Amino acid sequence: MLGHKTKSKSSSANPFVRFIRSVLSVVVLTALVLGVTLGAKELYAVDSVRFGKISSSLLAKIHVNVDEGQIGEVAGKFAERISQTNLGSGVSSSRPEGEADKSVYAGKDAVAEIAIMSDIHDDAANLNIALEKIRERGIENVFILGDVTGYGDVSSLTKIKDILEGSGVEYFVLPGDHDLADSLDAGNFTSVFGQEYGEVDISGYNFVYFNNAANYTVINPPAISWIEKELPGADFFLLSQPLYTEGLTPYFNNIYMGSSNGEVTDVSLFEKQEAVRSQGELLLSLVRDSPDMKALIAGDHHISSSLVDSKRSSLMHYVVGAITSSLNDYPQKALQSSRFSILSIYQDGSYEVSDIILD
Repeated sequence: MLGHKTKSKSSSANPFVRFIRSVLSVVVLTALVLGVTLGAKELYAVDSVRFGKISSSLLAKIHVNVDEGQIGEVAGKFAERISQTNLGSGVSSSRPEGEADKSVYAGKDAVAEIAIMSDIHDDAANLNIALEKIRERGIENVFILGDVTGYGDVSSLTKIKDILEGSGVEYFVLPGDHDLADSLDAGNFTSVFGQEYGEVDISGYNFVYFNNAANYTVINPPAISWIEKELPGADFFLLSQPLYTEGLTPYFNNIYMGSSNGEVTDVSLFEKQEAVRSQGELLLSLVRDSPDMKALIAGDHHISSSLVDSKRSSLMHYVVGAITSSLNDYPQKALQSSRFSILSIYQDGSYEVSDIILD
């Protein structure tokens, strides 16, 4: 119970006073946690028990007594909420976060729910957690947008395929640049999964999925011809890497088809990269010119985000978060908690992309 250090027995028994104190408790705790968060955006990395001890001591100095566990609980929940926004990208996704926020679309019946995941990076444990959540919701279709493995060797690719085969879901998989590493192309990937692009109709909506993961190798002419034919009638376009990142903060705004982490000084590599970038611009132009296209959805960033296209306001660009629990030698949660997305399409033709947190 929140209150001043000295209080009369009668006041603590008064229902109105108790109500006022409960409201004040929420206000004080929220303000405290928000203040600390603004000073240290990585609050979710701080132990909540330690935070509770520090905070209760500070509050006591202003004659407010609050249980340490209560503060720690509020801090933990608030920090997780912060981690679920796009602080890293500078853009708030405004996505409903799973079951708790389904009231946002109350009264709207979904004609389809499709799961979309990315960046598994060999994390079989988290993949199984995600698949279990997908089965619990009765979702039958799953798209996986690249970086299934860390290195793209056949053994690792096969291990992930076996998990997917045993899950009972219908899945559609794209390679990411990590999946091209061992064979230096999509050879290993296609030997395991069979194809690197395709299209499928789900509940009357057309989905086109396409591999654009290679950073220095152009997409071959037959594949470009295929995509030029398929995009005009598509509703959703799913890719390994984003085509449009304008508006995201530095680093994330530089991760797209035809980009690289650093400056390319080798002339030959630079020319190859420019050719890939030009193809990315072609694909973006085709997407913008496709009248039925609602959204482009990609992976690779390890953090979810959403952007409105600058040239067509009815077109959205989404990036889905990562399944993996680790990012190089660091926990994935240091960037954003592990997650996947659900695309819900409603009877009136509207849709939403929401995040489902794994932990």
